[in-house]
Amino acid sequence: MLLHLLLPIGFTLSPLLGWVLDLPWLTLLIAMLLLPLAEWLFVRSHALGQDAVSAANNVPNYQWQPWHLRAAMLLVLIICIGFALHAPQLRAGSFWLMAFSCGYVAGAIGIVLAHELAHRRRLIDRSLARALLCWIGFGHYAIEHNRGHHRAAATLHDPASARQDESLWRFMPRYFAGVFIQAVRLSRQKPGPINEALALTAGSLLLALLLVIIAGVEALGFALITACTAQTLVATIDYVEHWGLQREVIDGKPERIGPQHIWDCSNRISDALLFNLPRHAAHHLEPSLDCNSLRRVSTSPQMPIGYAGMSLLSAFWPLYRHIMTPRLPSNAPTPTTIAVPA
Repeated sequence: MLLHLLLPIGFTLSPLLGWVLDLPWLTLLIAMLLLPLAEWLFVRSHALGQDAVSAANNVPNYQWQPWHLRAAMLLVLIICIGFALHAPQLRAGSFWLMAFSCGYVAGAIGIVLAHELAHRRRLIDRSLARALLCWIGFGHYAIEHNRGHHRAAATLHDPASARQDESLWRFMPRYFAGVFIQAVRLSRQKPGPINEALALTAGSLLLALLLVIIAGVEALGFALITACTAQTLVATIDYVEHWGLQREVIDGKPERIGPQHIWDCSNRISDALLFNLPRHAAHHLEPSLDCNSLRRVSTSPQMPIGYAGMSLLSAFWPLYRHIMTPRLPSNAPTPTTIAVPA
């Protein structure tokens, strides 16, 4: 229970701790070494087979209350905006390290929270989600994810579903362009004079202008590094969540999405840090479930390590392909059997 509270809050505060202790690389050390190591040690000491995964298929003991998630989101925003405003006073080396650190916090904690809150009905939750996404220039993500990705996941039509022959670096240009284009298209389908995707993009530009007016060009540069880092992280996570998994065609339409089309992850460290996001199959199978209700799905293909480790592994395409290909379902369809909706 304590792990579920300390990990996300501790990681969110790590840039501030690194700044106070004059260790600007602290967050990066945690994200790129300590967390993957902790995930690996958990897998080694709890080698979950199929039966063990099924036995662990229960609701977590720790329950995040709505105010927990909102407070955590506000903390992420305060950390990222505060450091951006303070950027002109940072030394050159610290400037880059702290900007990357805030990007990791915005991507690993902020976007995960934005993803959770954007699926909820209350206006305050959806507003907080869009505030974080606009800060990192990715406001249109909520539109494409909720109204596009959940319908088209694991098809060639979905920009957020990676193909089996696609490395992370080939995936990213298609991903970023596709998510924006799809968000604009989906916004046009909604009645009203305002295109929500373009309005959110305009909101990001307005925030950038205000930042320059208040704190100068250095602050904007800091925020841009933070945004690029956060967006790279969310693209990486989207890459590993559906890589190589494609839906067959039945009567000219993609089959109903099932557990075989989503990578699941049984890792308690990753669950605690990311508000149960690694239980991703349950999220797609029942999008109405909140993070407290997500269960592990043993019939989904399983990641070998948690999300921090998978983010590093995905950067090395030959190694990633070597490790992940044998884990693909044996009945995975070839790309020629996939329909591309008009």
